[in-house]
Amino acid sequence: MVIAALLIGAILVVMSENSPAEAYRAMILGAFGSKQKITEVVVKLIPILIMASGVSVAFRAQLWNIGAGGQFLIGSIVSVAIALYLPVPLWLRVPLSFVAAVIAGAGWAALAGWLKTKFSANEVITTLMLNYIAHYLLLYLINGPMQDPYSDLPQTDVIPDGMRLAKIIGPTFRLHSGLFIMMAVVVLMIFFWKTALGYRIDLTGQGEKVATYAGIQVKKTIILTMAISGGLIGLAGWIEIFGIQFRLLDGIAGGLGNTATIVALLGSLNVYGIIAAAIFFAALLCGGASMKRMTDIPYSVVDVIQGLIIIFVIAKSVFSEHSERFNIMRLMCKKEAGGHAE
Repeated sequence: MVIAALLIGAILVVMSENSPAEAYRAMILGAFGSKQKITEVVVKLIPILIMASGVSVAFRAQLWNIGAGGQFLIGSIVSVAIALYLPVPLWLRVPLSFVAAVIAGAGWAALAGWLKTKFSANEVITTLMLNYIAHYLLLYLINGPMQDPYSDLPQTDVIPDGMRLAKIIGPTFRLHSGLFIMMAVVVLMIFFWKTALGYRIDLTGQGEKVATYAGIQVKKTIILTMAISGGLIGLAGWIEIFGIQFRLLDGIAGGLGNTATIVALLGSLNVYGIIAAAIFFAALLCGGASMKRMTDIPYSVVDVIQGLIIIFVIAKSVFSEHSERFNIMRLMCKKEAGGHAE
């Protein structure tokens, strides 16, 4: 799927009268050409991998949480509000904002889960609508009550230096200690799917009848699953604020929600697959930015490659499902034909 998307991307580059080899060379050098560029890939990897892990939790229960962008924004908003305005010592604001961001993201996603269990509301629609609400809430806050009083730009004041995540390599590199949180999340997810709760979530994804027959309280599991999913995504929002952005501003999510969804699907909702897909996309995004600077090829080529990967992933899923149904029907027909022959 990835190779096919890259091949089509190469065709688009040729159509724009450029060299695909030069384009992809610039992309690779832009991602791995120096120590600084490698660290930038890791910086991009941190939120993508954590958010994709959150998305995968919901998807494995067949809950289509398309609201990663909104949950990221809510986590970011709450963390900045506490960092700037809560009247407690700075050292206490950091853990409080951390916990609040996770709870806010969890609650935002759990709301969609509750609407599904209470009113049978489709979670695709509700999570998408909650994305819009989160976005417009952000715009209201950065243009109103939370706007930096010393700036005309739609943004908040920056969080104090003493609250920011520590740099790992040095002040000239943006790589921060959020890397260790990401690693902890990965380890947690590896073991999570071996727990009773992980088993319940997977079983819920097999269908309500199967889960109910196994003694699982499906409605509670749905809400809890969405909460875990949103909590991880809200955590990514906290890390992005305290490690990179240091303030709220429009476009802070930067398409991370969509990218995380693609990564989760491309990784087949498997922890190790998601890690590989997240690294690929982090390199693709960083390399694409360098490709645009080093050549006259537009960054939209990267967007096209992402879109093609989505199409191929969905097409593969649909084909596999229809192929499985066809095989079942064929076996049933053979069995029936054998019965008539006897």
